[in-house]
Amino acid sequence: MNLAAIRHIPKSRMAYAANESKLHLFLQTAKNDVDRVELIIGDPFEWRLENDKYVWSGNLFPLQIMEKIYDTELYDHYFVESGTPSTRAKYAFLLYSQGKTYFYGCRDLKEVDIVKDKIFIHDLVGYFNYPYINEEDLVDSPAWTKDTVWYQIFLDRFNKSKDQKEGYIPFGSVTENIKNNMFFGGDLKGVIEKIPYLVDLGITGIYFTPIFKAYSAHKYDTEDYFTIDPSFGTNDDFKSLVNACHSVGIKVMLDAVFNHCGWDHPFFQDVIKNKRNSKYWDCFYIKEDHFIDFPLDKNGRPAVHNIIPKFKTFAMTPFMPKLNTSNPIMEKYLLDVAQYWVKEYDIDGWRLDVSNEVSHVFWRKFRQAVRKIKPDLYIIGENWDDSTPWLQGDQFDAVMNYEISYPLWQFISTYKNPYPIDAEKFMYRINNLLLSYPKNVAINMFNLVSSHDTMRIMTRCENDVNKVKLTYLFIFSFCGSPAIYYGDEIGMQGDHDPDNRRCMLWDNSQQNQLLLSFFKKLIWLRKSYMDFKLVDITWHHAKNQVLIYQKGSIFFIINNNENELIITLPQVIRNKALTDLETDVILPKSETMVIPSYGYRILK
Repeated sequence: MNLAAIRHIPKSRMAYAANESKLHLFLQTAKNDVDRVELIIGDPFEWRLENDKYVWSGNLFPLQIMEKIYDTELYDHYFVESGTPSTRAKYAFLLYSQGKTYFYGCRDLKEVDIVKDKIFIHDLVGYFNYPYINEEDLVDSPAWTKDTVWYQIFLDRFNKSKDQKEGYIPFGSVTENIKNNMFFGGDLKGVIEKIPYLVDLGITGIYFTPIFKAYSAHKYDTEDYFTIDPSFGTNDDFKSLVNACHSVGIKVMLDAVFNHCGWDHPFFQDVIKNKRNSKYWDCFYIKEDHFIDFPLDKNGRPAVHNIIPKFKTFAMTPFMPKLNTSNPIMEKYLLDVAQYWVKEYDIDGWRLDVSNEVSHVFWRKFRQAVRKIKPDLYIIGENWDDSTPWLQGDQFDAVMNYEISYPLWQFISTYKNPYPIDAEKFMYRINNLLLSYPKNVAINMFNLVSSHDTMRIMTRCENDVNKVKLTYLFIFSFCGSPAIYYGDEIGMQGDHDPDNRRCMLWDNSQQNQLLLSFFKKLIWLRKSYMDFKLVDITWHHAKNQVLIYQKGSIFFIINNNENELIITLPQVIRNKALTDLETDVILPKSETMVIPSYGYRILK
């Protein structure tokens, strides 16, 4: 047996409290190397008097069998849900391979004889320890998030209301070479006008990219965090929008840009004017007094873009100075902002921009501040890779789950895809993702395939509607909450930022109505069948660009091939009565099924 491959980390994503009474425990072994794994577990203080001898509560047979739940390229991963009535636990593992038995605890990994080494096996000094499940340390993410279907809106480009003032580029008049200094007049009242459309689609949550006063169209260069940008409307308009959304069961999440602000923010302008004499000097990261050593335009704003200024910024743009969130003035200011929109406008969530560049200390304070006002507020970060350090229950509830986007882009899409992967590699990537986060975190993730920061999925799929369907089908059948980028549901196109921020198409003749119907049905299915939302996946096939996987009692078949295929059904549903959930048709019993080119089936 490959002992070097065996791995367990206590009090981590391999050993965590699932709820107030149960632990989730994982063990890694080399692939196809172990016959079975058993868990020994008990309260370290619970001993029973039997035949004049004290016997530890964990010294009970048969032991708990661990299930091989996922495999990846190199490893198998075993899982068990367990615990003790007291929630105190000492535990270890027995591994069986080729007639040999191995004990694995916190200090030893060695071959043992169950009879001869009984004293050693039950010596608690060598056991992993989970001291106690404290309820206040449990993940306390909102219960509503896993049932939410999100819709991301880039406000200037979504809908221009009938009351919007003039002076904007005619809405939808520019379809190529979109730039961030173009303003089309999309506004808050325009969203209110389209709430019936969102309800009909099945949306239950809106995520707005920034809507506070700022210079650009994208608003990630905030000037005033307490004021809705005048081009979008007023603070009262926003309150009306939140009330209108809540009245039809739609949550509202705003974008918090707390890593940096805009050049025009009054704190930064005061520093430019007064330098070290400004009380806001230490609210930023400024390297020397003469930090403006580049040309300015006639409006006193940077005339250059991609440079390395003498103050820290977002990326390399002088337009967005980085905020020192550890400075008391800045910390209080940003926490006041975070609380203001929750307390005064009853928002339901904060999406945190560039969250992985802001200190963990600040995010812990942020969570406490907003949760004090609204205990079920949803907090997600913009992290593009593994985000375990932020998902310990003390900072975020979730992140924008680009870790599910990457494998989907590589498996299904073809445009600008230099690293395609096959079905088996895709399965391993998804398994790795499912192993990355505790189950009680995975159910809260914000799953997406398009956003304002990525090319649109229709363009990525080379305008193949069927590939778009396959991509969205997978994230709707995955745990967490699926997110639709505005316009994806009608087949809008767009390459990388800012081309992906085109105006929404409201002319029915320009919309793909069949795709829109698909999204409505997919949302309805997810709401109707809880199995869609389960965390665990059972894989039945992942080869030749075909996926067959199971969620509870529902089976999904994806044919990512340009040819129609006759698929042999998994043994568990072969010659069984099945219902096609999309068409609600009962299918004849069969061993095979025809799946069209880039097609799918949802079976129960």
